[in-house]
Amino acid sequence: MKATRAKHDLLRVCVLSCFVFLLFCACTCGAAAGRKKMASQQRASHHRPLTDEQKADQNLQFMLSLYRSAAEPDGTPKQNRKFGSNTVRLLRPSASSVLTSCVLFSPSGHHYRFTVQYNLDTVPSEQLIRASFIHLRSSSSSSSSSSSSARCRAQITSLGKASLVTLEPHERWTETDITAHVQRGESRGPGRHLTLTAQYWCTEPQHAEEEDGGLSGWWFRKKRRREPHLEVPSLLLYLEDEREVQDWMRGLLGNAAAAASSSSSSFSTSAVSSIISDIPDIKRKTGAPKNHCKLHSFLLSFDALGWGNYFIAPPVYNPRFCQGSCPPVLTYGLHSPNHAIIQTMLNELGVGDVPAPSCVPYKYIPMNVLVVHKKKVEYRWLEDMVAESCTCR
Repeated sequence: MKATRAKHDLLRVCVLSCFVFLLFCACTCGAAAGRKKMASQQRASHHRPLTDEQKADQNLQFMLSLYRSAAEPDGTPKQNRKFGSNTVRLLRPSASSVLTSCVLFSPSGHHYRFTVQYNLDTVPSEQLIRASFIHLRSSSSSSSSSSSSARCRAQITSLGKASLVTLEPHERWTETDITAHVQRGESRGPGRHLTLTAQYWCTEPQHAEEEDGGLSGWWFRKKRRREPHLEVPSLLLYLEDEREVQDWMRGLLGNAAAAASSSSSSFSTSAVSSIISDIPDIKRKTGAPKNHCKLHSFLLSFDALGWGNYFIAPPVYNPRFCQGSCPPVLTYGLHSPNHAIIQTMLNELGVGDVPAPSCVPYKYIPMNVLVVHKKKVEYRWLEDMVAESCTCR
């Protein structure tokens, strides 16, 4: 009797243990799958989540399209310096006016005349590689199937027919190269302002009631046309200025350091601990490292660095880092200099207090980012942002 009861108790314990083990495995696998899913979603997107206002901003959408053409979702360049410069800056006009009219007895539909002024005070002429005048379809036009099918011809008045381009029905934007015009300093006013006038002739697909070229056709076109076809044009500048990019990065690092010192308790316990917890298999220093020197991934958001207001894309940053012990015999694959080989030998022999070489990055790769700087949206090519390989030195 007692033996039977003991067997039953043992069976219950075994079943309960198995249940707890299976529950633990399910939770662990689920959490790991959730982390992998989140990481894959972050990698799949080229940019941070956008507000409704940002989604409707055609200038921002244009810059995101330009960024996607040059960068992978994690910011890795698709090709070396695709735009021939390290900065692409979008300038919205400091002043603008628009004249809209409907063309009577003509299928051309609508005529627009934009006069825009741009402030070039912060653009040294020697840094300018290229300048483009961007023709943008309006956000309401892009979201409407009937409006987005309008075909618009654009011409910059001061450049004549040579500047004539066409915004096709399937396109959301197109551009006119005005590099020579900007470099010559034409249309410059006081205070280094660039003033340009652009004309547009937009044609919509005609409906049956609009086939009449007279007043009735014009009336139906006017009645159906409630939203403008176009946004106010923007200016796109391709600049090469290594010093400005470095100053900008130093400014970001300075802001992060100031934030850390002013709120050290909250930053160190929340942001820093969050960053460290994201490092896979990180080892606290409890003695000699067991792993050999190698490259590790390290995913973090720009919010964790306090840079969330500056970076639009990519959504996450993986700088990667080198960690591990340097072997007694430095192999060729580590690309260690002769000095590191001698230092390793001295350390092994216990000569003086010579430390062992350190595991550090050997090569770096650049990164493409889309940022907001002084209220301007800019694409930037940043050198040496991601560790590519490790060495001991």
